Formats: sequence, C-alpha cells, structure tokens
Amino acid sequence: MPSLKIVTACTFALLLIGPLAHAQQEPPVPPGEQPDEFDRIIQQMKFDKPTRIVGRLQAFDGYEDAIWIVWTHVHDGRRWRDIRNDEMMFKVFPRDAGMMDFFRKLKPGTTLHMTVQMDADGNRRVLSLDEGA
Repeated sequence: MPSLKIVTACTFALLLIGPLAHAQQEPPVPPGEQPDEFDRIIQQMKFDKPTRIVGRLQAFDGYEDAIWIVWTHVHDGRRWRDIRNDEMMFKVFPRDAGMMDFFRKLKPGTTLHMTVQMDADGNRRVLSLDEGA
C-alpha cells in the first residue's frame, strides 16, 4: 500500500502545480493593450487639466502640508462617475495655508468635493473646494 500513497500524493501534487505552471506561462499584457478601464484610470490620475472629484479624507500627511484622500467619484464633464476601487488613495496638496488650516479642522472620513490639477512640481493641487453635487 505505500506505493498507492505515493501515486496518490504525486497525482495530487500535479493537480495543484499544473494550473500554477500554466498561469505563470501567460505573458503579461503589453502597455498598449491594457483594458480600457485601466487606461481611463491612468489618464484620470494625471490631472493634467482641472478635474472635479469627490474623496473622503483619510489622513493628514505628517511630513508635508497635504492630505490623503480615498477617491470615490470623478465628474466626466456631463455626470458623476463612481471610482470602483476603494483603494484608490492619493495625496493632494492644498491651494494655500488657509485651505490646509480648514483641512486640519476636519475629521477623517469627511467627504470633500474639490477641483484638482497637477501643478508644475508634479503634485496634485486642490484648486478649489466645491459644493456637494
């Protein structure tokens, strides 16, 4: 009976390893052939023009006068769209010291409607705080 146990163990191992080996052989998706949704999110993250967004205050940056937000919605020019990734978190810098003072009075979890654009230093800068839509 020991040989039956060895055959069973080998068969089980092949069943586990086979799919893993096949998955590792598939080539990665080339950058130009990424799914449309992925390309759209990358383009949105550039903030090369003023962009209206909604985010929840996550935390204050301990090293710079900035805040971390969880991005929840973006306005595409016609309507608000959900950002379907709850892990889409990034840092934004206030327009000025007065805006940072306003942020410091808020509690984590507060929803912020804002217009953001990339500045000359490559930072996402809050141009304005907008009324909730």
